[in-house]
Amino acid sequence: MVRHVTLPRSETWCLPGARVEDVQTRVPEVVEQHPTASAIVVHVGSNDIRLQQSEKLKSDFTSLIQTILATGKKCIVSGPIPSACFSDMQFSRIRQLHAWLVGHCSRERVPFVDNFGSFWRRRSLFARDGRHLNRAGASLLASNLELTLEAHHTPR
Repeated sequence: MVRHVTLPRSETWCLPGARVEDVQTRVPEVVEQHPTASAIVVHVGSNDIRLQQSEKLKSDFTSLIQTILATGKKCIVSGPIPSACFSDMQFSRIRQLHAWLVGHCSRERVPFVDNFGSFWRRRSLFARDGRHLNRAGASLLASNLELTLEAHHTPR
């Protein structure tokens, strides 16, 4: 769960415990409540890792991206953050997801926010639990998102 991420002229929704397919089901609601929004940025996937269903996760991401694009909005995918407390297996899975998303978003021409290098081995950006970002981590994530929005000339 990511909290305390704010961007100018944007609204952030936090869905604790959400998985990719949960976010996909909420897309119509978000579009209805924000008809003038030009883009939807999604940051999701870490909660899916523990299910150990890589192919389903890829399929869910593909469906989520297509659902957003079908609304006429730009889709931007914020990549996974390697938590400071991941086990070796969780780290391996999040790294595989990251690599797949980089390629998939490139093929689909969907902007991708590469958070991996910004957070890897940077324990100081996480809360005491090692899973969630602290305010400094949330600020860095917001900066990564802002830079991607600016680079892709996305009005908000």
